[in-house]
Amino acid sequence: LVPSASPRVSGAMTAATATARPKFMPSPQAVAELTESATKDMLDRVEAMPLDLPSYGVVEASFVRTGVAPSEGTPPVVLLHGFDSSCLEFRRTLPKLEALGVEAYALDLLGWGFGDTGGGDVSVEAKRAALLEFRRQVLGDRQMTLLGVSLGAAVVIDFNAVHSDAVASAILVDPQGFIDGAPPVPEPFARGGIRVLGSWPLRSLANQLAYADTDAFATDDAIRVGLLHCARPSWEDDSVSWLLGGGYSVSSLVPRLAPKPTAILWGRQDEILPPAEFAPKFVAALPGAAFRWVEECGHSPHLEQPDALAAAVRAFLDSGPDAVAGDDDVSEIVRLANRGALEKLADGVKELDAFLDTPILDPNERGGPLEPLKAFVRSEPETAQVAASVLALTFFFVLARGLVAVLG
Repeated sequence: LVPSASPRVSGAMTAATATARPKFMPSPQAVAELTESATKDMLDRVEAMPLDLPSYGVVEASFVRTGVAPSEGTPPVVLLHGFDSSCLEFRRTLPKLEALGVEAYALDLLGWGFGDTGGGDVSVEAKRAALLEFRRQVLGDRQMTLLGVSLGAAVVIDFNAVHSDAVASAILVDPQGFIDGAPPVPEPFARGGIRVLGSWPLRSLANQLAYADTDAFATDDAIRVGLLHCARPSWEDDSVSWLLGGGYSVSSLVPRLAPKPTAILWGRQDEILPPAEFAPKFVAALPGAAFRWVEECGHSPHLEQPDALAAAVRAFLDSGPDAVAGDDDVSEIVRLANRGALEKLADGVKELDAFLDTPILDPNERGGPLEPLKAFVRSEPETAQVAASVLALTFFFVLARGLVAVLG
């Protein structure tokens, strides 16, 4: 499973060379603040190639590739990042793929990342056209294995529905495919929201949600990396245009991936797209796909478990989806998703009962700011119980009055 780099193949199998750099790259000052060497190494390798898109004009594709030559019979892997991000999402996975001899390209989606859009269209259709032209100019019209993370999976689903002949296979990682569209927002509110999106506090919150091990991965450096592309001159206008365009609506298109070899990888601790809510939908839509849990991982296996993801890609290319290692048991979340209304109600009552039986305060745990209250509970347990009951009744009385007032 760890082959050496394949020998270069001539003719149609040769990937195009792009030696230019994007018009925009992060400032030396911004780069100097970064601490992760993988980020700096990847920034040094970002390439750019102009793409002439029919109906959309000339745009710039920015990407990073592995130093692995094309191999006969093995499609190139195109890595597609999530919402409002860049190819730097794959800064930890791409070197692992390179070491495993995988020809791979981490591509900035049109309108995000470092590629210049010229202030033009960044819609679903334009993103699709840019990926198709990237395939033509850089990959020599070869079929691709598309790997999409989060919203990148929606890009895969959409592209396959229109250009199925260009897709050899698909790997969906913590995929977004069953949240259709974006709510309509007036332009001034959209612009304000995008400015918030480019702020440190919001990126920090997103980081806290993205990882299972927040101490190790939700760092200030990760926030700095996530903000680098936001300094691109047309980033705000492109993002507003994207938001006003309505986004991806691909839930009905997911089953069209069924004829393709497909793997679905999901971080078991994903809090952004909880697997209990969304994984059963993918399992139902793609019953032939290989599902695998990524252990000790949140929403970003490519950042939190890059070794596991790279090994999965190598196994997938060598022997197909079923060769990917990992736990494939989704029976419990599928069972929960398929419960009837009465079952859900009964389970809800059990959960509420368990919650009400959980002590709010452990008087046997000494110390802390609530120690005086704990001491009172230890010395006067009967009085404390009466007081707690009175407080609970008061709370529910106030809550009931509030609901009556709201509901009229």
